[in-house]
Amino acid sequence: MKKLSVKIIALVCCASLLLSVGCTTSKPSHGGGREHGDGTKPEGGRQTDPTYVTDPTDPTDPTDPTTPTQNPGGYTGDFIPTSDELTYPDHVATFEEVHPVHQRGTVTGKQATELLSQVEYDIMHHEITCYADVEIYFEHPENFGFEFKEATWGEFTGIDDYDEEKAYYQSQLDILLTIDAESLQGDDLLCYEKIVYDCEESIYAYSYTAFEYYKMVFNYLVGPQSDILFLLDVYSFDTVEDAENYIDLVIDLDRYFDELCKFEEERVYYGFIASDNSYEEAAKSFDNLVEQKNDCFLYASFEERLDNINGLSDADRTRLISEHEKAMKEVLFPEFEECASRMRALKGSGGEDAGLCRYRGGDAYYAMLTRAITNSGATVEESITALDNKLDQVYDEYMTIATTGFDWYDEYMDHAYSAGSLTENLDFLNEAVKPDFPDIPAHGYYTMEVPEVFQENFSPAAYLGYHLDNYNDNVLIVNNKSVDDDFGITVAHEAYPGHMFQSLYTRAHTSHPYMYLMYSTGYAEGWATYVENYSMKYFAEGGQRTSAMQLVQDESVMGLIASTRVDYGINYENWSLTDCVDYFNDLGFSVTEDDFRDFYTLLIMDPGYYAKYGMGYLWTQKTMDDMHAKYPNATDEMIHTAYLDSLTGTFDMINRNMDRILG
Repeated sequence: MKKLSVKIIALVCCASLLLSVGCTTSKPSHGGGREHGDGTKPEGGRQTDPTYVTDPTDPTDPTDPTTPTQNPGGYTGDFIPTSDELTYPDHVATFEEVHPVHQRGTVTGKQATELLSQVEYDIMHHEITCYADVEIYFEHPENFGFEFKEATWGEFTGIDDYDEEKAYYQSQLDILLTIDAESLQGDDLLCYEKIVYDCEESIYAYSYTAFEYYKMVFNYLVGPQSDILFLLDVYSFDTVEDAENYIDLVIDLDRYFDELCKFEEERVYYGFIASDNSYEEAAKSFDNLVEQKNDCFLYASFEERLDNINGLSDADRTRLISEHEKAMKEVLFPEFEECASRMRALKGSGGEDAGLCRYRGGDAYYAMLTRAITNSGATVEESITALDNKLDQVYDEYMTIATTGFDWYDEYMDHAYSAGSLTENLDFLNEAVKPDFPDIPAHGYYTMEVPEVFQENFSPAAYLGYHLDNYNDNVLIVNNKSVDDDFGITVAHEAYPGHMFQSLYTRAHTSHPYMYLMYSTGYAEGWATYVENYSMKYFAEGGQRTSAMQLVQDESVMGLIASTRVDYGINYENWSLTDCVDYFNDLGFSVTEDDFRDFYTLLIMDPGYYAKYGMGYLWTQKTMDDMHAKYPNATDEMIHTAYLDSLTGTFDMINRNMDRILG
């Protein structure tokens, strides 16, 4: 697995998904059930009970994730030829293979908590290895034991390191398993369970060298080149040394991107070859960066950030501005030119853009990937069933409302879930959510506007958990070009009670930084999407849910679930572009292959992109529904508090802990 600081990009939690799919009309259609066509394309199929959703955390469930699947995958054709120099899994691992039951350890008391803390510290320092990450994560990295002599983007970890990496995580797991977990309490137990789970996933991930090469890094839609300039704009300066280190980071991008180019060339060598179009589009994405060479927004931004350095001399200011401009024009932009050339040099390699299932071991890789990003032990098959059932449930609810009278029509057509600007929505939601959610610590935030060059493809807003050791350094990013009448629910997703709220609460309720540094994508995106829908009521008159509001929410959920289903279809069942378009059109959406091509390419280039949102939401919503059913006297605030107090583990862990809290 590549340990360069690509992972810090994931700290930016976008408010909306990269691509959206529009409905056929501006109002709900009436009458008629959806059809799945003539049976020649993939279909979900209506189940006996469309309200039933498979629960991966229920040990009595007949589709429990520990039960080996009988018919893994949906692709039976020949695999795309790849190198025999690599190692591949020969089957999709079951949950119990990756996460076996362990003997109970014997270490208890103070020694147990000290062992846990030592493993936590060691793993954090093993995974956070570069100045670029540390400067994003911490205001005071020395308090966490981080010190760096060089400002770099990190060292590349490739397949030659796999055995060593596997042995490392096994050694940490062995230490943890000496602990009697039942003797741990509170967040010690939650942290223990998460680290054990993560170590076991890492051990499996480093077992097969082919896992290194399934995904293209420089994909033109969401590759690191797409927002590296914006990321550079986030770094702040308090001292001259900060500015000098920033310039070193700009210079080190030459080496960093060379490493990523080399990786793409290795992928070709091993047979994991993208299409000529994808390499050309990647090259064009670098061409677009090169076009900013003379008027890049970072020139002015760098000078503005220098204003924050107290006592900066005129001489130092002049020197730093000159060194920064030289680094940009003589190192960074020439490197982008080189990357474009190297991507074009890969054209003619004879590859194609294909879902993971087309590659030997790709189904096993996708199963591992989705476990990691959805925070769930559910198998791919169970996830697909859950998606199909949820879509049926929401579709039926939608059609029932839409075909029962028209009293919803005016409100639906004129709805506006917003209090105005970003600041106005923040102020409004900060107060509105208090009856339904627990308190969060006193905090501050900064707002940033998306530079004009990024506005076309950036979401309406985003949250950046900047300096996680300081409650006042939260960053909220707004794209004024994309603000619409429903901007309030976007702000709910990103801020209150979404990403920023959850981040602040988690940091305030654990003594273990691992729980907020080792990001749990499905947990975070599931929560933010759940509260986005929940928060619609705050913008309604009297705070009451209405039929029109339910239609808006159902449309949003259907789009998300269908997009996630296509993610699984492409990468596990070999759905073609035509299959995906037919699937969406059968649901009542209006799309063409031309409309859908970038979406399809995204899910091939970044498999699991939608799974983290869709499955994260689905399991979060199911957890909330289940807890309300089990504990009918619990208020929304009690349920939300129990969920957040369960911290950032898997949904299995969250459900168990919520039962301990609420039971």
